[in-house]
Amino acid sequence: MAKREEIVGEIVNLDYQEFTDTIFRNCKLVYKGGRPPKMMNVDMVESEFIFEGPAINTLHMMRLIAHSGDAKMVVKDMLGLDDWEPAYASEG
Repeated sequence: MAKREEIVGEIVNLDYQEFTDTIFRNCKLVYKGGRPPKMMNVDMVESEFIFEGPAINTLHMMRLIAHSGDAKMVVKDMLGLDDWEPAYASEG
């Protein structure tokens, strides 16, 4: 089994990158709207995503749609996650 690279406490630009067998720990993962990164066998531990530039505009639009009452449209239709159900749907 290959040893996994661990990146700790760094600001990592994701646009146009490729990551394989990587652990991001306590990192700031920055996406600016370029080609999305290719990721295989990647774990993110206590890290956060930061969206900038065109990516933040897309995020704002998705939030607007979700807050207008159609979170399912954002997740299922726009993101293509057909099996997703909001956590509150199974509670009660």
